[in-house]
Amino acid sequence: MHASRPRARRAARTIAALLAALAAGSGAGCTDAEATRAAARIDLSGLVGYWAVLGQDSDGNTYIRPAVRFRVRNTNPDPTEYIQVMSVFRRESAPEESWGTAYLHSATEEPLLPGGETAEHTLRSDSNYLSQARPRQMFEHELWEDVEVEMFVRVGASSWVSRGRVLAERRLGPPGVEKYLEPIEGEPIYEEAPPVDLPSDPPPDSPADRPATSPS
Repeated sequence: MHASRPRARRAARTIAALLAALAAGSGAGCTDAEATRAAARIDLSGLVGYWAVLGQDSDGNTYIRPAVRFRVRNTNPDPTEYIQVMSVFRRESAPEESWGTAYLHSATEEPLLPGGETAEHTLRSDSNYLSQARPRQMFEHELWEDVEVEMFVRVGASSWVSRGRVLAERRLGPPGVEKYLEPIEGEPIYEEAPPVDLPSDPPPDSPADRPATSPS
């Protein structure tokens, strides 16, 4: 199994770096303090983490990526608009380092009323695991690393406010297993996978039956 980052990883790092910059700026009057308090009163209800199958490349490598589902709920006393959400994905071997990000530009088209809740949103990481094993088999691989997701909210000119963490559970969720059978049209794999040298006819239950591995 191998960990893969898309060609857009520089942009992901830039987004993640904004967290520190914006947080530092909030103490220097660079952000709207009232908006930051409003962001702290935005809840992410029904937050759950899982893994989604991205697709399969021409070499037979299957790609899966962590994802989160949630609803945005407004606990502010006033209608709230310009609500943005960002997910930062981190592997257990590097809990302080961003491994991938996902971004929701706007949670609603209209201001969210007090006590109101949006429809369900899904954010999927821009980083992947890949293997020639079936998706569920990857969870048992010796090089598997769990991924934790930290959720951030911003309202208008506020700073990014952390609104919780969740583990991407070792299970598959939407779009489901059916999509790994062939490449997904319109959603290409971001990087060409490295070649995997496997015997054509390995003996049953031999180490060669397991997916080739490489350190991430």
